[in-house]
Amino acid sequence: MAKYLHPDVLDNGLQYIIDEATSNNVDILLLDAYTLGQSYATVDSNKVMTINTSSGDYSLANFGTYGRQLDVAEKSGSASASATSPDLHVAIVDVTNTKVLAVTDETSDQDITNGNPITVPTWSIKMAQPV
Repeated sequence: MAKYLHPDVLDNGLQYIIDEATSNNVDILLLDAYTLGQSYATVDSNKVMTINTSSGDYSLANFGTYGRQLDVAEKSGSASASATSPDLHVAIVDVTNTKVLAVTDETSDQDITNGNPITVPTWSIKMAQPV
């Protein structure tokens, strides 16, 4: 259940992902497995689906009283590979600069069959105030 945010996102905030998506650099990947700190090449090789995104697929909102979150719109696509008993994760990647921007766990961990339609529901990346 590894989660990850790239240093560019940590340094510049959630708006960084929207800004990169404005340049049509950002895709969402459904991964059959993920381990914290994996390289872009490894993450790309673990994908079972790619979904192109634009800045309109991301929006900023409040999280709790003082935190912020980036809401990612529901997106659909077709699997490009099969995976049996996967540990599914969803990644936001910058394909132009080959960066993994964010990764979160996808909790269904269902088997994936090449060519099947898949919907990734709306999800959020949350940044709380420091404690």
